[in-house]
Amino acid sequence: MRYRLLAVDLDGTLLNSKKEITPENQKALAWVKARGIYVVLSTGRIVGEAAEFAREIDCEDYMVTAGGAAIATASDERILESWAMPCEIGAQAVAAVQDLPVRVMIYVGDKIYINPFSNRDFAKNYRIEGFHANKVVLDDIAGAIRARGLDVTKVYAIGERADLDKALEIIRPLPGITITNSGSDNFEVMPAGVDKGAALIRLGEKLGVAPEEMAAIGDSDNDAAMLRAVGMPVAMGNADPALKQLARYIAQDCDHDGVAQAVYHLFA
Repeated sequence: MRYRLLAVDLDGTLLNSKKEITPENQKALAWVKARGIYVVLSTGRIVGEAAEFAREIDCEDYMVTAGGAAIATASDERILESWAMPCEIGAQAVAAVQDLPVRVMIYVGDKIYINPFSNRDFAKNYRIEGFHANKVVLDDIAGAIRARGLDVTKVYAIGERADLDKALEIIRPLPGITITNSGSDNFEVMPAGVDKGAALIRLGEKLGVAPEEMAAIGDSDNDAAMLRAVGMPVAMGNADPALKQLARYIAQDCDHDGVAQAVYHLFA
């Protein structure tokens, strides 16, 4: 099978542990795109953050963002299609987590809502320009969602396991949601049926590429649907053990240019 599209996750995959794209990975993606392969970023980050990384590499303008809740363009940071939870369900999920001592990111369109607790940490330790350019800091995010009738595409929380589990006790019974994660210290709440795999299939329809003609590389639970959807699923060496079970090829880890190794293995 000649694969025509390569989807690449960012954190823990294309980005190393320092959140950098290495020259070797940049070179490999430019090489494979020059061979006529669509190179697509598929990430849990909002469009503004994803676009910042897209500008570092040779990839398609189309991106899968917000964990599959949006298809967007990197050039003008525009959301083309998106999927969201109903306002009240999103508000209830946010209310369950916003007052706990955890960092939260609430995805609403191309904006990311955070509380002051989160902002204190992110302002000091999170240096992604696209994040800070699109953040909205509020004390009561759930109240604003209800008052403004906002539809939430994703609720992300990162912190101590006990605090996360307290929030999940309230969130799990909510209807019409999917819960996943990108590590043991976080969770993501998405609309039911929305994931990177479904968004990638939808993007493939736009590009005329069938799922079996796609390869995808990822490292965590929120990449599982994407790996299940494509013809060639690839897991990073640092991937969750369960994700490796879905892979047909396991690359080196993110600190040893695993993406570049996978690219040359699949497309040389």
